Amino acid sequence: MLELWQTISPFVLPLYYVAIFFVVIGILLENRNPLKTHSYLLLLLLLPILGIIIYLFFGQNIRKRKIFAKKLLINQAFGEQYFQDRVNEVEINEVLPPSLNQYERVVRFLRKDLSPLTKNNEVTILKNGEEKFPEVFKAIEQARHHIHLEYYIYEEDDIGHQMADLLIKKAKQGVSVRLIVDGVGSLSLSKSFFNKLKSGGVQLVEFMPVLFPSFTSKINYRNHRKIIVVDGMVGFTGGINISDRYINNGKHSTFWRDTHVKIEGEAVKTLQFLFILNWQFVTQEEILPESNFFPEFTPKGSHWVQINASGPHWELASIMDSFFLAINSANQNVRIATPYFIPTESILDAITTAAQSDIKVELIIPKDSDSWIVKSASRSYVRQLLDAGVNVYFYDKGFMHAKVIIIDDNFASVGSANMDYRSFDLNHEVNAYFYDKTIVAELIQEFEIDKTDSDLVELERWQKRKLWPKLKESVCRLLAPLL
Repeated sequence: MLELWQTISPFVLPLYYVAIFFVVIGILLENRNPLKTHSYLLLLLLLPILGIIIYLFFGQNIRKRKIFAKKLLINQAFGEQYFQDRVNEVEINEVLPPSLNQYERVVRFLRKDLSPLTKNNEVTILKNGEEKFPEVFKAIEQARHHIHLEYYIYEEDDIGHQMADLLIKKAKQGVSVRLIVDGVGSLSLSKSFFNKLKSGGVQLVEFMPVLFPSFTSKINYRNHRKIIVVDGMVGFTGGINISDRYINNGKHSTFWRDTHVKIEGEAVKTLQFLFILNWQFVTQEEILPESNFFPEFTPKGSHWVQINASGPHWELASIMDSFFLAINSANQNVRIATPYFIPTESILDAITTAAQSDIKVELIIPKDSDSWIVKSASRSYVRQLLDAGVNVYFYDKGFMHAKVIIIDDNFASVGSANMDYRSFDLNHEVNAYFYDKTIVAELIQEFEIDKTDSDLVELERWQKRKLWPKLKESVCRLLAPLL
């Protein structure tokens, strides 16, 4: 073996050095966040050959390639003006009382990203899959024209088969059923399951399936959204995928804590708009705008809602920036629950600055994670948070998968976006923003219950931990922008 290496090394090493040179030049020319650039360069230094492979498969920046060019997608689908004409956008001064003026910047920022502020909504908070799926199945049963679903994870288990059977039933009744599943998140779905749905009349497509030779440019940009729209009148979004693990029926040993929302009203039109954009992107088929997609109906509620989406194609990192604005709008309290806490510098600064400004900041993250490296990276921020005065809780009842931000007693966001680089910069995400004290009060109540199922981290005990976990966390933090 040594002789073989001595023979080929004069030819292999120059090629390797040339490859390293061009990869480094490529990383520098992308003008990424300096922290992300440092992370990839460190990866190449510590893992010479493996580092190149990881970068080629996971690190290439396709934002500039306009694969998902937002304006192009909108114009191809039905034009920006068509959407604007069908959403009853209201003026901020008309709908927000003086007590909510603190969020005016959030509202105005999101409106610039095609996220109209809507009223006439009825919102239902759904805790865990036990509350979500009965509501979803009920709405689908009542569908008359169309059912649109878009999911990161769809698993071939009991809840997955129950959903499939119901979708096939509605398709045979003449209801148009469209389903988008992510090519990575739903990779476990079998060919027979796909055939079952398609032969049953369900229009099923994969979002950017990961197959050679296009593997390297697609694996890193996933559709993490969870959207259901029924007849353009009822919508669902949040953190719960289609999987048995979310319904806590005893089949999985880990209790799964999550939050979803059901929306009836004007805000559903934005969810519909987002689904159609992705459907047309995946299928390259034109969907003619139908009145049934954006129906007129009698207002049912009075909740104020904005729906916002972000992704590698969006000109704005709108979800991250809206979180930043919301946290900076706090007067009394900031409450955050997230399964993955690997914040950008701007978000971390917003959180710590709020805590240092005598605002009560509370953060719930899982005690145990489904990824040891993410868990370690998340814990690397705990000392800095504690020093700033943030109350950090480790959720101990099971796995905290909810993605919730609550500001004071009158603003909340629920959606698919985690508090990490991947959600902010790489994945396609969707979040709902609520400006309503009744909705926020319900979310605060659930947050307080979650605190009782969590352990409060004490600064003194955290400081006394052994060297090894601290070192492991610090090393994992160096890779934070890559996770």
